[in-house]
Amino acid sequence: MNDIRPLKNVLDIKGALPALWIIILILIALAIAAFIYFKKKKIAEEKPVLIQKSPEDIARDALRLLLEMKLIEKGLIKEYYIRLSDIIRAYIENRYKISAMDRTTWELYQEMRSKRIERMHLDKINDFLEDCDMVKFAKYAPDKKEIEDSYKKAEEIIDITTPKTTA
Repeated sequence: MNDIRPLKNVLDIKGALPALWIIILILIALAIAAFIYFKKKKIAEEKPVLIQKSPEDIARDALRLLLEMKLIEKGLIKEYYIRLSDIIRAYIENRYKISAMDRTTWELYQEMRSKRIERMHLDKINDFLEDCDMVKFAKYAPDKKEIEDSYKKAEEIIDITTPKTTA
């Protein structure tokens, strides 16, 4: 009978938080959580909504900026053609969802053919990029008229490949 001990008396713990203090702490925690939630929500609402520009608008803006750089007047014809070619390649990338920046003109032409892009568009784009390649890589020096024609061809490529909206 020595192995079973008798029950001990109930222990009275002093200094325990009364129920009121527990409720107050829960309310404070809820208030902090609500403050954080509404603060984040307000910040999310204050962010401006970005207006998505069409690939055509982006390309036209880039062409306009290229003219404003006055690279031709500075004698930087090769740099002008590099940028002009990059603008059209970026446009093709955005418009047709084709990786155009890291491909040769021939590879891009083949990819565009496989995407069944309209033949007239395809030929104009290919001719334009080949003309740019002549200046960029073959040290061809175009005259002022050819430079102006290249810019007009870039604008024309954007114009003819812009989807027609039915309104």
